[in-house]
Parts: sequence; C-alpha cells; structure tokens
Amino acid sequence: MSSSLRSYLDTLQAFPATVLANPQQYFSKPGRDFTRHRSLWLERVVWLTISLLKVTLFVELDRFFSTLDTDEASVSKSALVQARKKLLPKFFEDMFTQSYQAFYAAFVAKRWKGFRLWATDGTGFRLPNETWLGKAFGWHENQHNTVPSARLLMCYDLYNAIITRAKFHTRKVAESVVALKAINEIATDVLMVYDRGFAGHIIPFLHQHFGSNCVIRIPVGFSNTVKSFVKSGKQQTIITERLQYKARKTLLEMGIAVDTQTTITYRLIRIILSTGETEVLLTTLLDKKRFRWVHFAEIYRLRWGIETCFFVIKSYFELANFSTYTTNNCWQDIYSHFILYNIQTVLSLPLQPQIKRINARRKFDYQANRNVSAGLLKRFLIKFFLSARETFKEHYASYCRQILQSLEPLRPGKNKERRRRLMRGTERHIHEPSYRRAL
Repeated sequence: MSSSLRSYLDTLQAFPATVLANPQQYFSKPGRDFTRHRSLWLERVVWLTISLLKVTLFVELDRFFSTLDTDEASVSKSALVQARKKLLPKFFEDMFTQSYQAFYAAFVAKRWKGFRLWATDGTGFRLPNETWLGKAFGWHENQHNTVPSARLLMCYDLYNAIITRAKFHTRKVAESVVALKAINEIATDVLMVYDRGFAGHIIPFLHQHFGSNCVIRIPVGFSNTVKSFVKSGKQQTIITERLQYKARKTLLEMGIAVDTQTTITYRLIRIILSTGETEVLLTTLLDKKRFRWVHFAEIYRLRWGIETCFFVIKSYFELANFSTYTTNNCWQDIYSHFILYNIQTVLSLPLQPQIKRINARRKFDYQANRNVSAGLLKRFLIKFFLSARETFKEHYASYCRQILQSLEPLRPGKNKERRRRLMRGTERHIHEPSYRRAL
C-alpha cells in the first residue's frame, strides 16, 4: 500500500473526529448530539451512510453489524433514522470537499501541459415523491404529472477521475447560468472543457477575467464568425471581436465592468470527427506553438469521462434510489454518492501497475470494473474505516484480489449513438416508499 493512499484515507477517517470539536456547523443539537457512546456513534453513522443504503434498512443494519464482526446485536431502523437526523447536510458536503482536496494533497495528479483537465456538465435525477422535497429541490413537470426533481452541475477531473464540484439548481435555471456564476471559484491551473450546451462568449470571457482557461464545443452555425471560419477551410484562427449586447448585460449584472468597446479574443479550432463531420472548438489558449491544434480533438474526446461518471453514479450507485424521504437525509444520500465515487477511484490507483502488467499479456486492455467495485465497497468500506488499523492491509489485499479477478475490457473508439430519454415514472432505481428490496 502506497503512502499516498494511506495519507488520503487517514485524512478522511479523521474528518468525523475533527467535527466533534466544532459541532455548531454540523449537528442539529450541538453539545447534545453524539456525546454518548451508543451502538451508532458518529463514525459508524457516517460510514454506514456513505456505504449507500439501497435495500430495506433492517437488512442494511444486519449486514453492517455482521461486517463489523464485534458480536454486537443489530439496532432498530428507528435508531438509525434518529441518529442520521442529528447530522446536518453540511457535514457530508464538507466531507465531499475533503474527499477531492485530500486527493490533490496526497497524490501527484496527472496533468496536461501543466493544467488539471476538468469538465463541467449537468444532469438531472428524481427524488421521492414528497411535497417538501419538491419545495427544497425543485419540480419536474409535464402534461401528466409533477414530481420532485433536481439538477446537478458537476466538475470532474478527466485525467484523475475525481469529482471536484457539485452545484444544485432547479430545472427552471439553465445549467449554463449556474456554470458562469461559478467560474470565479475555478483555480488558474484548471483547463475546463464544456459541451456545446455552454457555447457563447460569456464563459470564455469570464475564464480570461478570472485567470483560468477553457475549451468549448461550438455549433458550426453558432454565429457568422463561426460560419465564416468553417467555410474558410482553415485549421485554426484567432478572433478578436466586440462583446454582443446580451453578453455585456449579463456581465454588468455580475458586477464586471464592460462597455460597447469591450472585446474578447479567442481561438477557433477545426475538428474532423470519425464520421467525417466538422466540429469547431473555442479555446482561450492562444499560444499556437505550446498548445498545438492537433491535441484538442483528444482533449474534447476525454470530456466523455464526465458522462461516464454520471452513468456510474446514476446506474451503478443508484443515485435516485434514496434510503429516506426527509430533506436532511436526502442531502446526506446525495453527497455520499460523490464521496464513495472518489474513494473508489483512489483505492484503484495502487492497482494500475498490476493492471498494466496484466494488459501486456492480453490482446485487449482491461480496467477495474466500477460496478463490481461498488458492490465490494459495500462491505469493505466498513472494514477499511471502522476496523482496527492493523487489519487494513489484509482487508485491502482481499479487496484488490477481487478487483483484479473482475477486470473488464476497455472499448476504445466506441461511438454508440446517444439516445435521449424522458424522465418517466418507470425510470430505474426510483424511491419505493412501501416495499424496499431486501436482496
């Protein structure tokens, strides 16, 4: 086990203990909550929640205490519900922040020409059908029904497979609006990649204003400037033009001084897809020698990593399958998915040299199976964080052995046509209030 992994896990393991010294931010009743040593003390409640409660709580608790292997009797469902009420959502929000900050502190992150390569994109998910959840998270409406639903705007490290930001908004607010309001939080060593849903001049202008950089896919018919570039046949060009009225109006509303003479300078790059179609990328990286145009097709291709992350969280982790229907505990469930995803990524890092040696003997390259890993972490997460420290190596070796036995093949160049689906009541993994599965 590497020292980086040990440092990362120690940081996360210590977080609940540090919270006890500052309970005002994190507990419903500071000074009273988690002051007595019960069967479900703070660390147990935290790691049980992060392990993702997907079946009926009685079975989850039975499995939890069996995994602890302490000969303790399981507690009631009510005991768990009452214990979770004591923790405010901010606890899991800050622990999620700790889960990606600790990664950059413990590991040497992979970079592209000195930049951390991130992507921003959004997705939606259903919540249990309760009025108070619709008021807290928002609604999804159609001609037939109105159900509680939330939108998530996520930032994702494409090279290192780490979720780095999560912002929530209702369906009445465009994800591009949420994205541009968060650009001031992006570090200057981040190169952010956006899909065409974020096309425009405001986002690149804000990146330049705050000292960071971006790459955005632009529709070929986006503007006369883009149309002229496509017709020109050039591989790349640098454009300087004045900001349009709508862009100036939005920036002024954000408190950024602009006028009719304010300009933006950006670079357009032509990309030819495998289908023969022409696509255009806009970037704020203007140095043609240092950042050659030939690299940008691969940069944009890597953006698909955030879509894969959404698939893992929503399908493998069953994001919309909530363990509760209270607002407080729904927030706990949501952030637990992000924390578990980052832990899952970090636990696989020491295995990469072994996977490379295995791939050298095989016709195709293989990778760790996140679906199998999620199932294993249900049990091993409790052993890693709640068992005696001296048993960690044994448990981690067992976990690694099973991960290596369940590798799945990589599918390079896979280009399946994307099918958009409506959010319906038959969607997989929705909350079932009466009968939750026990298998």
